[in-house]
Amino acid sequence: MASAPGAEPPTLSTIPRLRRLSRPGRSALGRANTPLARPSTAAGVNTAPAGSLDTQSAAPQWGVLGNFGGVRDDLFRAGIRMDGSFDYQTSTNIQGGPYQSLRGAGQLAVRSTVDMDRLAGLTGGTFNVTLTYRFGRGLTADQHFGVLQQTEEIFGRGRFPRLTQLSYTQRFGEFVDLKFGRLPVSSDFAGFACEFQNLTFCGNQPGNLVGNYWYNWPISQYAARLRLGNTDTGYLMAGVYQVNPRDLEDGFNFDPSGAAGALAIVEAAAFPTLPPFAYRGSYTVGAWYQTRGGPDLFLNREGLPLAVAGGVPLADRERSGLYGVAVQELYRPDPANPLASLSAFVRVTMANSSTSFIDRQETIGFVYKGFWAARPLDWIGFGIGQSHASHGLAQSIQRANLLDGGVRPIPGYERVLEVFYSLALSPDVVVRPNIQFINRPGGFGGRTDILVFGVKSGVTF
Repeated sequence: MASAPGAEPPTLSTIPRLRRLSRPGRSALGRANTPLARPSTAAGVNTAPAGSLDTQSAAPQWGVLGNFGGVRDDLFRAGIRMDGSFDYQTSTNIQGGPYQSLRGAGQLAVRSTVDMDRLAGLTGGTFNVTLTYRFGRGLTADQHFGVLQQTEEIFGRGRFPRLTQLSYTQRFGEFVDLKFGRLPVSSDFAGFACEFQNLTFCGNQPGNLVGNYWYNWPISQYAARLRLGNTDTGYLMAGVYQVNPRDLEDGFNFDPSGAAGALAIVEAAAFPTLPPFAYRGSYTVGAWYQTRGGPDLFLNREGLPLAVAGGVPLADRERSGLYGVAVQELYRPDPANPLASLSAFVRVTMANSSTSFIDRQETIGFVYKGFWAARPLDWIGFGIGQSHASHGLAQSIQRANLLDGGVRPIPGYERVLEVFYSLALSPDVVVRPNIQFINRPGGFGGRTDILVFGVKSGVTF
């Protein structure tokens, strides 16, 4: 995802397959209880890892490469599940940019989940490892759009292999869950499915705003998180992540030296059925704080704009923020089938304006899965969002204008609209054309609006 400001799991989310939660003593690979009837756009802590399809379904559903003559089935029975995905996104600018071009970027992901109960008799234990490799070029960067959120969420964070996850999860009964190891923040906190191509609507929102210290997928860091409760009724969760800039440049960095403090996050979630709705919703709120803080991005120690006066930035400025994610299922053509449903979402994130180039973002929209009986795996989606250029940046520009008599424009909101149609060529091959419209690119009025045609595609194997 965006090399700046952030990144989130690049997926086509999941073509509907049953997602089930594991109970104490039950296999983490073979889900044996009832389907989790939550809105399909709510990406919770037990949903699939990044990839175009659900890799933790109730029974093995191997991708386009099959089960290798039974080898994958044998490994699954032993407690080892291996999956992979190939995701690719193309974009072309119909309006905006210095010239029209076509760009494409992609990712290869390979992952394994090991049920330690089956393999070694460790009840409630699960081991996860994920490797990723990103490649290609992004239209946003090549065209120098100057937007706050890029048009292909999969691009960025280095075009080289990465260890994206190496973690161990241990459940203690039904309501206590501990995970530790090398983790991306987005694997647990502020979860939201990545069904759109524009980064405004994709995945974990805070990391897309404050990516200079909140590292989303595909970057992993030393981390631990504890969850009390479960994803059936609700939970409280807290996590601590080392903030180490070396993790940005080295995809296999295990050296903890060079850390710039720690990122602490707390989150609470509930999944009630609220009137007048007939189906469950997913409601999450959270807050974060980075222990060391950071330099002011816009002002020097004298309170003057760095861009004009230069000097040393104000030090130890607070890095913190709040977020909320609400996803509500609204309608099912068949009340007994949760895999075909219309869901709406609302997300809000606010970050400290002195240490973030983007200090607010709000998005709303819907995803309708299985809307067409003749093609039950096809989806449609519509989203509207706005990202706000930092208030601190606006103040800095205003002061610079006063100092030298300039007439530099003052940034505000960038507004984005995206609509997509998700075409399932098979349960494991998805092609998702989309149209993106960006008003006030970069948050500046008077700039030419940008219109982009994109295609988000994925294969699970």
